[in-house]
Amino acid sequence: MSLDWADKTAQQLLDRGLLSAKGAGICLILGAVDTGKTTLAIALAKRLAASGPIGIVDADVGQSHIGPPAAVGWAVIDNPQVELSQLPVAGIAFVGDVTPVGHLLQLTAGIARGVQQVSQAAGLIIIDTPGFIQGPAAAALWWTVHQIIKPALILAVQRNDELSDILVGLKTFSCRLEQIRCPLDIPVKSPPERRRYRQNQFAEYFGDSCLYNINLEDVAVQCGRRLNHEGLLWRLVGLRDEKGSDVAIGIITDLQQDGNVVVVKAPRLDVRQVRCLVIGDIAADIAGAAG
Repeated sequence: MSLDWADKTAQQLLDRGLLSAKGAGICLILGAVDTGKTTLAIALAKRLAASGPIGIVDADVGQSHIGPPAAVGWAVIDNPQVELSQLPVAGIAFVGDVTPVGHLLQLTAGIARGVQQVSQAAGLIIIDTPGFIQGPAAAALWWTVHQIIKPALILAVQRNDELSDILVGLKTFSCRLEQIRCPLDIPVKSPPERRRYRQNQFAEYFGDSCLYNINLEDVAVQCGRRLNHEGLLWRLVGLRDEKGSDVAIGIITDLQQDGNVVVVKAPRLDVRQVRCLVIGDIAADIAGAAG
C-alpha cells in the first residue's frame, strides 16, 4: 500500500511541475516516524533520475539507508533502476547518535554539508529526515535547517495534523509548502524492529573492516561528555580528516600504552588521513549492534 501511495503521490507532484531534474533546488521531506517519507523520497528520485542526476541526503540517523546509522549520508542517483541501498555513498557526516535528541547542531551541520557536497553533481536535491517532530526543539531544528539550506519545496507528510506546530513557523518563509496525507495503514515498526535494522546496517558497514592504532597525541579529540578511558571502549567515533570531512566511522575496541593509543575498527581507509576523532554518545558491539 505504501509503495502504491508513494508512486501515485510522486507522479502527482511531478505532473504539477513542483519538481524537475532539469531545475535546481532542494526538496525537504518532513514527517513523523513510519509515515512513508523514505518511500516517497525514493519514488521521486527514481522518476526524476530518468532526466538527470538527483542528489539524496539521508538525515534519518536512526534508520539510515545511505551510509551507516548515527551519520548523515548522501549519494547521487542517475539510474531509475538502481535501489537506494545499491547507491555508492558519496559522503557521510558523523552525528554521534542514532537520535537527533542532544545532537541538533551536529545533525544540522551534517545536512548542510551533505547539501553542499551533493550540489556539485546534482541540481535537484531531496532530503529525507528523521521523525523528530514533537516539541519546541523539533520546531527550532527544522526552522533553522530551513534558514540554512533554503529549500524551494517542503513536503509535510502527516497522518493527521502532527506537524502543525512546525508548519506554523515554516509558513512564514518564502517557499512552497505541500501537505500530504499518508495512508493510515502504513506499518509502524516496533522498537525491537528498528534496533534490528540498525544492527544489520552496522554489521554490513563494518563487514570488511580493519583494526587501526591511532595515537591520541597525533590527533585532535572532540568529545561532548567527560569520559574516562574505560568509557571509550566500544564507542562509535567519527574519523575526520584535516578538511573537516568524515572519512569513516569506527568503533574503539581497545586501549594501549596507558591509554595513549586507541585501537579502532573501521572500514578500509588510509589512517594517515585521520586528524580528528569525534567521540560519539553510543557504544556498539563488534558486530555493530548499537547499545
